[in-house]
Amino acid sequence: MDVYHINKNDLNSNYFHFTYKKNLESINSKGLVPNIGNNAKNIEKTKKIFFVEGLDNLLILFDCWINALYYIPVIPFIYKLGAFFLRCKWFPNIIGDSYFKVLKVSKLHQRRAFKKLDKILDYGILLKLDLEENIDFKYDDKDEIKSRGYIKRHLEICGYSKKYSNLNSNIMDKWNMHTLTDRVVDIKKIKICSLNNNNSNLRDIFNYCLQNTTIELKNICPELYSYLKYKNYVDV
Repeated sequence: MDVYHINKNDLNSNYFHFTYKKNLESINSKGLVPNIGNNAKNIEKTKKIFFVEGLDNLLILFDCWINALYYIPVIPFIYKLGAFFLRCKWFPNIIGDSYFKVLKVSKLHQRRAFKKLDKILDYGILLKLDLEENIDFKYDDKDEIKSRGYIKRHLEICGYSKKYSNLNSNIMDKWNMHTLTDRVVDIKKIKICSLNNNNSNLRDIFNYCLQNTTIELKNICPELYSYLKYKNYVDV
């Protein structure tokens, strides 16, 4: 697999996907194969490959993930029930609101979310995808989660912040893009991202993003900002 050296132009351009290093052998032989991740099985319906446009949007994605992970129950069956009931118009919204309110102040759930991000950063790798519009993806494709009937308030609570998501449209946002359904990304379109010193460690690339981003993290990405304070990042 070829190597791509990231630069400051990548903060707002090019397409990036992260995965675990252990998946590289399979990617080298099959390319990127669409799938429904464990945390999306109850809310996504079709198999796709998710990616972001620009490294600033990678930081936004991490902010959304930390926020969403607060509320995902440990028991899969409970998660499945909640994902179903919350999109039913007859289900009392006050029950969902109460559930979110309790977990939002739970330090246990916050620490669990932080540990999951640690795992991604410590064992993950970033890939640059040379995707073609209208062949691999479409900018006006729908975001399945926004299209499934969840109320805006609950979407916002679970990570679709109005500061980086358009909740008045079902079209996907640039921090949460996806390929066409069942579209495989050929190995020829995939490069491993690296810093100029040939370091491809995702946490170091994450640090590079933090050092060069134009995003006001405390305001735009408050959950990611909380993670950085928890990890004692010196520039926060």
